[in-house]
Amino acid sequence: MAAKLDLQSSTSDISALHRFTREFFHLFGADIRPLNRQADAPLHVTLPDDLADHFGTREFSLCFHHEDVRAGRELVALGSRAFDRMMTWLDQRGVLTALVLPVRFPAGDELLQAVRPLNAAITGLRMREESRRLLIFNWRITYRADDKREELFTVALDEEGTRLPLVGESQEPDPKALDLNALMAAAKPPMAKEGSQSPAIKLPPMTQLTRWAEAARKYAIYHADARCITHEAEILPRLHKTLSRLITYYEQQISEVYDAHDPSGEKRRALEADLQRKVEEEVENHRLRVRVTLVSYAVIQVPTAVADLTLAAYGRETPVRVTLDRFDGSLTRPACHACGREVSAITLDRNGHVTCDACLHPCATCGDLLCDVCGVDACPVCGAENCETCSQFCWSCGERACTDHISPCPVCGDMVCHACQGECAECGVRQCRSHLRLDAVDIARGETRLICPACAVRCPGCQQYTTHLGVCSASGQRFCDDCLVTCSVCGRPVGPGFYERNPVTGAPVCRDCLAYCPTCGVVAFEERTCAVCGRVGCPACSATCQVCGESLCQEHALTLEECGHVLCESHLGACNVGGEPVCPLCNEPCPICGEYYCEEHSSTCKLCWGSYCNQCVDEKGVCATCAGLVQEGAPVEMADEPWVDDYDVARLAEEEYVWLRAENRRYIIYLGRASLMHDAMVAVQKAPTGGQVVMARELNLNDLLRVRFWRDDRSGGGDDG
Repeated sequence: MAAKLDLQSSTSDISALHRFTREFFHLFGADIRPLNRQADAPLHVTLPDDLADHFGTREFSLCFHHEDVRAGRELVALGSRAFDRMMTWLDQRGVLTALVLPVRFPAGDELLQAVRPLNAAITGLRMREESRRLLIFNWRITYRADDKREELFTVALDEEGTRLPLVGESQEPDPKALDLNALMAAAKPPMAKEGSQSPAIKLPPMTQLTRWAEAARKYAIYHADARCITHEAEILPRLHKTLSRLITYYEQQISEVYDAHDPSGEKRRALEADLQRKVEEEVENHRLRVRVTLVSYAVIQVPTAVADLTLAAYGRETPVRVTLDRFDGSLTRPACHACGREVSAITLDRNGHVTCDACLHPCATCGDLLCDVCGVDACPVCGAENCETCSQFCWSCGERACTDHISPCPVCGDMVCHACQGECAECGVRQCRSHLRLDAVDIARGETRLICPACAVRCPGCQQYTTHLGVCSASGQRFCDDCLVTCSVCGRPVGPGFYERNPVTGAPVCRDCLAYCPTCGVVAFEERTCAVCGRVGCPACSATCQVCGESLCQEHALTLEECGHVLCESHLGACNVGGEPVCPLCNEPCPICGEYYCEEHSSTCKLCWGSYCNQCVDEKGVCATCAGLVQEGAPVEMADEPWVDDYDVARLAEEEYVWLRAENRRYIIYLGRASLMHDAMVAVQKAPTGGQVVMARELNLNDLLRVRFWRDDRSGGGDDG
């Protein structure tokens, strides 16, 4: 029979039921003849004597479709009379099968040549014949919900209880998979020896059979769990459809109950309770239940030849076993101790483990061979692989280093590899890196140097460790190079607290070279002499004229309240009108007379809008430069002047003006004359880079009335009236 048979009520599984029926009657010696050429055609079966007694007839016809049922034919389906009689026969006759596989391959040179020792000697050899068992368990798995499904599932085990793959279980081909049909076809019942009263085959104890059956049952349950996922996915749509139909029906019934016919709501509650009960029944009916039952089992005895070899290497003896399956000729060689693959070219490592070439590693120091499990470790310094004997454990990184690259730390005494150690840059002693310190002076210089605690000195100034030290000439203490400075006066090295820095230049000055101001008594990094009285003082008690730069004492330094500028007496300006002090840095002299003037005595020309002293502006508000433009101005062409690029100037230059030019120390003023009531003016403020137009406009009536001499000049004379 097939290794696995799924008996379901769907149309696609009728072929499986048809195949099961044919295999059943063929196995027990019945004559089977299909009635047509279809794949699932009806069968005419002629039974042997034992089956005829069981079925109650010598021959009959079987069909697998309801439409083929007719007189003289029986339907084979789940739960049918014919199918139940077939299962009853299997329950009675197929509980235990003991079979023996024939010997097809001789045990000879092939067994001895199965393995080839490479570095070991064969010190012992023993060959013998024995039998090993294959156990075949057939399980019936029943899935019951709103329908019923059955499945025959076969599990094959070896004597160690390991499941063996069967042909057809996996989509990928497996050369070690068992062809159960071929085994059952080739196996024969055991034959007892003549005159012997012992059974033909010795069965294992019942306790051992029970343990094997429990192991096989676990595989069957796992398979059933996986199949339940598919079955439940098919059951849920059917349950949903049934529940939807019930809920729709009862909701319609409840909605048709009028309030007048059911004032107390009893009918509605009864319908709702009936709906809840039917829903629970349908859910329970669609609940998947699984039952796993052992149908039968078979014990197959496989003839085997065994060769036990004893291999010796590195003073150790290792037993090795090679087996030959005399039925199919397959060899079982020893497995690699590291990866578990069978090996034919055997290499023994130092510990006597069978090892393949891929898992073999030689020790770089002693040359012994070791497998991956025993292992060799790469030295973190040189990378050479060494065994546990030829290497030592590093307490810092946890790696194993070769003996040439590991040494005890002189500070803590631990064995540490040289990759985790460092040399002191000062004394060269090797020790753990955790004991070494970075030189603070080298870090400031952009370098990295490690120094040991014996060589490192903590600077009392910055509290950092270093070996770059010097002696302070003032205190005799040792300071690092970063804390020591050189006095800018005497050139001696001094440490923190024994020097001051010039607040202007930042240059250090030792305490012995510090000078004190004779005026205020504080530390003076610079002495200044008053240019008036010759008194000496420090920058804190003296001042500097901001015009000439001469040093002044506090008595001769004049500080203006308005702007805060410090001036000497010779550079302090005075208003030429009222004599008030005027700062020459904040005020410019009058562009006409060249004298300083204060804000109180300043005046603005009404024509050119320039600022002048009030002595240079007449009572009509016209400056002397504007007043003399008509008589003293030089005629010019405005189009040729550099200011014509200005938009307002260019606009005026396009008019028909006759231009006159006059200037003073600060301004260049242009007067454009056209008609009696149509004049223009342009004012340009001088600058080192050329100048800037500050005003360009046409004069209005007030401006023209303000300068009567222009009007008189155009009209040919007259009085002031």
